[in-house]
Amino acid sequence: MVSLKPIYVDLLDRYATFLRVCGRSPKTVLAYTAVVARFLPVQEDGHADDPVRRYLRARGNSLAANSVNLEISALRSWFAWRHMVDPAGWQPSGWPRMRRAPERLVRALDDHEMGVLLAAPDLATFVGLRDHLIMATLYQCGLRASELAGLQLGDVLLDGLLHVRGKGNKYRLVPFGGQWHGLLQTYLQQRAAQKPGKRSALFLTAQGRPLRDGRSVWVIVNRYARRSLGLGCGFSRVEAYARGRPWQGHYPHLLRAAFATELMKNGLDIMSIAQLLGHDSPETTTRYLGVDMGTLRAAAAHHPRAKRVTE
Repeated sequence: MVSLKPIYVDLLDRYATFLRVCGRSPKTVLAYTAVVARFLPVQEDGHADDPVRRYLRARGNSLAANSVNLEISALRSWFAWRHMVDPAGWQPSGWPRMRRAPERLVRALDDHEMGVLLAAPDLATFVGLRDHLIMATLYQCGLRASELAGLQLGDVLLDGLLHVRGKGNKYRLVPFGGQWHGLLQTYLQQRAAQKPGKRSALFLTAQGRPLRDGRSVWVIVNRYARRSLGLGCGFSRVEAYARGRPWQGHYPHLLRAAFATELMKNGLDIMSIAQLLGHDSPETTTRYLGVDMGTLRAAAAHHPRAKRVTE
């Protein structure tokens, strides 16, 4: 964190409290306050031009489009809050446009690959059973890694629904099937043997402690994906450049994309899929769906030059 004057440290604390009260996730609060902490020294350096545009221009030379958009959103939020607490304070005269991020091809595992992945854990052990249930929950309920890590025992409702806390503290109900519930009952029996005490987290470590966060889920899924499907994809090289941080195309999201893609293939409408995923807009869901290569191959086979000439 950049060294700041005590008055700015106090302002940042108050701003972080404001974001939390507004329902922003801890990750967003951390990201936004980090952006503002980098910006404040630029605002103080005495240049005559607009410090916001100067800061974003300098940052834009080294950041991807999505990262620049995050910086713009964070600063817009900061100045909106500053205007509420100090209406007479300086405000930017305008804001640069958000950058258009390149479209990314979504990778989704098919049902066969998911079967191989789910068969990888050793169900005779507590950790293996837990990991199998974690991956089954991601695939059958379409949860984010952070949502899964935050599940509590009370979030499993008796009428076949999961009570899920999503982004921005928004809650949604996600149905689960009888097979998943039977697997859960077996897991809960073994969970009780881990002596968790009064801990109410659904998923625990072998030592009876809750999973730390979504990264813990990422590590678990990645381990089995590399072992059973060979999905390392140069992970060690990427990890070295990222200083140990996980690749952002993380495997829990592959399972979430597989959930959405399978529902689409089986005829569920896009509005229902968006609701199950916790998306505010169906447009987000359409960008999220994985490419069904089988469907594309079948479509391409209709081309007149695609048919093999028979002798």
